Amino acid sequence: MTSSSLLVLLLCATIMGQISAHLNATVGGSVLIPCSIPVNSRSITWFYWQEDKSNNILFHWHIDNKTQTVAEGYRNRCQALNTEFSSGNISIRLNNVSVGDDNKTFWANVDVNDEQGESSLPHQCKSSLQVSAPYQDLVLTINNTANSATCTAHGGFPEAGVSWTGQNKSSDAQLDLQDVNTSVKRNQTNKTFFVTSTVSTTELRSVTCLVYNPRSNHSINNTKVIEAPGEDQPRVRYTIIVLLIAAILSPVFLCLKCQEPNQRPQPAGNPPDAAADDNEAERIAPDASSNSLGDYVENNISLDVQAGACHFTVRQDAANSVSNKDTAAAAAAAIDEDAEEKTNLLSDNKEDSDDKTNK
Repeated sequence: MTSSSLLVLLLCATIMGQISAHLNATVGGSVLIPCSIPVNSRSITWFYWQEDKSNNILFHWHIDNKTQTVAEGYRNRCQALNTEFSSGNISIRLNNVSVGDDNKTFWANVDVNDEQGESSLPHQCKSSLQVSAPYQDLVLTINNTANSATCTAHGGFPEAGVSWTGQNKSSDAQLDLQDVNTSVKRNQTNKTFFVTSTVSTTELRSVTCLVYNPRSNHSINNTKVIEAPGEDQPRVRYTIIVLLIAAILSPVFLCLKCQEPNQRPQPAGNPPDAAADDNEAERIAPDASSNSLGDYVENNISLDVQAGACHFTVRQDAANSVSNKDTAAAAAAAIDEDAEEKTNLLSDNKEDSDDKTNK
């Protein structure tokens, strides 16, 4: 290769290397910083990437594995396409892009070796980087008391643009809302933005908030219907009605449930007068000396105690009350017969005594 042809090649390389590239990257992603030098790889002695107007080195390569110190902010973040050096491609990839990389400019500095010796090609492949991050989690709230709507979003970069539209209550026309108050705060950790925007909702049926990133054109939006003050909300209204009905009916059901065990059915075929006679027989029964009558009285007393303790037991045994009352009536009859026998016996004994006295 003649010296004149090499000179032309270097001039072409210099002209090509001076072309600027405008790059875009997303926070947390990666970006390729391109550079291609039209020389044979055997002519490249070393190259490195550097921040513009700074001594910070992103990446360094030397044919003899000599190294230079890489700046702290770029360590383990850059990698070169080593397999493509033969074509003069000295592009690098910057990983884990952050907000701190925004609006930075990078240069490649190259040293080539030719027949005439070494020569440097400084400031090759100028590249400018712009960083963006999408806004997330848009929350739209309606304040009926203040007649306003507020939307918030976070995690975006750079500062967001916010636009509002609303549906007119009377004409249903879509309106671009102008009375907007927007503010931003910055996260001190990752340097992203939190945006808050408020608009008046007077005379609007619905409202839409749109938050967009002016750099990436990514946008998110949300729409809500505005309930007029005092206007019944069906879901709330139905819930209140159901609760009121339940509150009214619950005591009624409980009352009926409590009264139901106390309703003791009258035995079939046993009129009220007969029941009164049975009660009279039960009052007479304790004066009797019959063992069977005493057992009956004890059984009835035990039954009364159970009746005072548990209505359900009596109710379940109500069917036996007929036979128990028949037994009481029979016991009363037995008492009458026994008393009559004793009276007759005493009368006989008196007559015998009178006979003996006369004799």
